[in-house]
Amino acid sequence: MNDKISDTIDTLDHAAVMVRDLNISSTAYERLGFHLTPLSQHSGALTPGGAVVQWGCANRCIMLQQGYLELMGVIDATLYDNKIPEFLARYEGIHILAFGCSDGTAAATRLAKEGFGANGIHRLARSLDTPDGERQAAFNLVRLPPEEMPEGRVLAIEHLTRDFLWQERYLAHPNGAIALEELIVCVDNPATVAMRYEWYFGIPASEDRNSWRFTLREGNFVLTDPNCLQATFRIEAPTTPYAAALKIRTQTLKDTEKYLIENAIKFTETNDGLQVPASEAAGATFIFTE
Repeated sequence: MNDKISDTIDTLDHAAVMVRDLNISSTAYERLGFHLTPLSQHSGALTPGGAVVQWGCANRCIMLQQGYLELMGVIDATLYDNKIPEFLARYEGIHILAFGCSDGTAAATRLAKEGFGANGIHRLARSLDTPDGERQAAFNLVRLPPEEMPEGRVLAIEHLTRDFLWQERYLAHPNGAIALEELIVCVDNPATVAMRYEWYFGIPASEDRNSWRFTLREGNFVLTDPNCLQATFRIEAPTTPYAAALKIRTQTLKDTEKYLIENAIKFTETNDGLQVPASEAAGATFIFTE
């Protein structure tokens, strides 16, 4: 693989919803028809290249055939809280925008050359139950300073133990979800922000009515402004920047709609699919598509 390929950031890997109460939010997502993985407490290096230590936050994940979702909250306030309370002070909802790369070191080197403040690799790990017993899922993360990427905690992630995450037993969901299709972020000036992400991804965006779309190898990333967010999705941005919504592809919308109705889940039929409001999902709007 040549450097041009290995240093690319080319997939929508996952999005993380930061929540105030992980138990309550997990119950809400199970009601929405998602099959969640067991609780997993994080550990990681607090500095690039540093030792891996236990953190006070944990997650439960929704593994899809393409991409995944993460619910993240603090379960031990005496340990490093991963700055989750700071994010929750802005709003409960989507705060981690994670994109995939095949070589974290190469991606970090390229971003530094592009003028970003990439400062090497952060190693992250967490314990997972697997059919063969407990294993450590490991990741290399490329983080950028929040002042450079204020849309959320923007990560490039290299999976070192992919099979430990995408276990077959967690991929089937009662609502029929199969893929993380799109992440929609609201900003004040999408044209300017899109230029920055063109450097980040290394590909151009396409513009349509003041929304800018990046078509990645897997998934899409969309930047829009508050007026377009309101006009297109009827979502009122509480602040900007604001990671507003996720499109989730399902096997069939008909079966997804049946599940939502049977479980008394609020939703609206739109041109894009079945839209579930943020009030049902700890601050994250979902749009189920087919």
